[in-house]
This record gives sequence, structure tokens and C-alpha cells, in this order.
Amino acid sequence: MTKQNPKVKTMSGTVVKKSGKMTVAVQVVLRRQHPKYGKTIESAKKYLVHDPKETAEVGRIVTIRETRPLSARKRWIMVYDS
Repeated sequence: MTKQNPKVKTMSGTVVKKSGKMTVAVQVVLRRQHPKYGKTIESAKKYLVHDPKETAEVGRIVTIRETRPLSARKRWIMVYDS
């Protein structure tokens, strides 16, 4: 069993687009409570993710992990469960 670095960010999201070889766009929906009123607020953001095995399909829920810069906008890599 490998230890995970607590400083490395991981998120879950939905694959919304396959863009080029070994690159997918993942949309992550963040939910938080408004500090004063308590209402749940949703905000979504898209990330370009490196997919070295090219197994991601549109609509699939995936886990992504922060990594070193791989290109101009790609700073995330897909996590594969063994």
C-alpha cells in the first residue's frame, strides 16, 4: 500500500470532452455553503487532464490529481485505481 501525499490535490469530475491525443476535459462541480445565509452554492470549472492510457470516455466520472505542468494549460493527471 502506498502513502498519499496530503499536500497533493485530488478531485472528482465528469469527462465532458476528448480533446486531442492523451488529453481530456474534466468538469468539476464544487459545492459550498454561503457563509452568511447557509444556502448551498455550486460552481463548475473545467480542467485539461492528461490521460496516458487513453481510456476515458465522455460522461465517465474520474479522479484527477495535481502534477507538474505538462503543457501550457495541462496540470492534472488522471488517477487509475489498481
